[in-house]
Amino acid sequence: MRRTRARKSALAAAIASLLSLATPLFAQTAARLDAQGDAQDARNDALLATPNLATPELLSNLYSTAPGLEQQAPAPQWRFNLLAPLVYNSNAEELNHGGTPTLETSPFGNLSWAAPVPDLPLRVTVSANAESDRFLRASNVDLDKFGISGRLQYVDTTNDQAYSPYVVIASRWDRLPTFADQISARQDFNLGFNKRFNFDGGFQLVPIAGDTSAATVWSVGLTAFVQRRLRAPQLSSSALFVIPSVSYLISEDWNASLAVEFLNRWFDAGNAGFSARRWEAVPIGTVEYVIPPSMFGSERMANLLGRPALDFQGSYLKAWSNSPGAGFDQWTASATIKMGWRF
Repeated sequence: MRRTRARKSALAAAIASLLSLATPLFAQTAARLDAQGDAQDARNDALLATPNLATPELLSNLYSTAPGLEQQAPAPQWRFNLLAPLVYNSNAEELNHGGTPTLETSPFGNLSWAAPVPDLPLRVTVSANAESDRFLRASNVDLDKFGISGRLQYVDTTNDQAYSPYVVIASRWDRLPTFADQISARQDFNLGFNKRFNFDGGFQLVPIAGDTSAATVWSVGLTAFVQRRLRAPQLSSSALFVIPSVSYLISEDWNASLAVEFLNRWFDAGNAGFSARRWEAVPIGTVEYVIPPSMFGSERMANLLGRPALDFQGSYLKAWSNSPGAGFDQWTASATIKMGWRF
């Protein structure tokens, strides 16, 4: 036990020492940590943004096509979401060459609370989440994450297709397994907007209303925001995100969605005067099967089990950088059980 703790402490100290270097080498390391977190957030949010009106999903998401994201919460409500994925990852270490292809599991849980702001066209959403990344053939990059966030968003109660500006403050802590020594922490400040267009089965624009979900078959949306990220150990960074998305309700049980996250992140200059830049493109496709309540015996039992859905997802992460050797490619393919509860 003492030897295990000593190894973990030594590894944490080594990582902290590496991350504290204000050099291009550190910039590459910090950029990979950010790339891993940003891409994983994008994949999780894509799973939670499918046009699934049966499984409750949190009212905070990267994609403007997420159900209810531009609608007012009728009353304060709690939601809990759980993702249980099995993933193939082509490059677990996010290396320029020689990354390890491996199976991965990254269970994710999120508890959120959303409520209208009295007498104002605003909705507040607060959430806490935890995620545990485990790689079958690359245990050196196993990581546990815990985060909290707050979102204040403008909503037009008469038009769920209106521009919906928002501000988000989010914190995350990265720890060695299992939620042991902390290796990094970050604080994000996001300012952006959502905009979506809803279409019926004939691809005609759905008339403006406070809730057009019943008539919507296709949704096309855009999310854009700027971000300031404070990181400890340094370096901090700024970023611009542009995220188009589209979703399609195939039937009551099947749906599909496609999104692409484009981002440009630039890191603060270190003592050596080097300022790292990173550009990323992450196309993500998701097909979902909403398991019918009859398979669980009754609607009540399905609700108790979180109205499970089975999601199949593929993604490709392409990263470019002005740091030599810091660019990389990464493919993922996953099957995920998704569940959600509303309280």
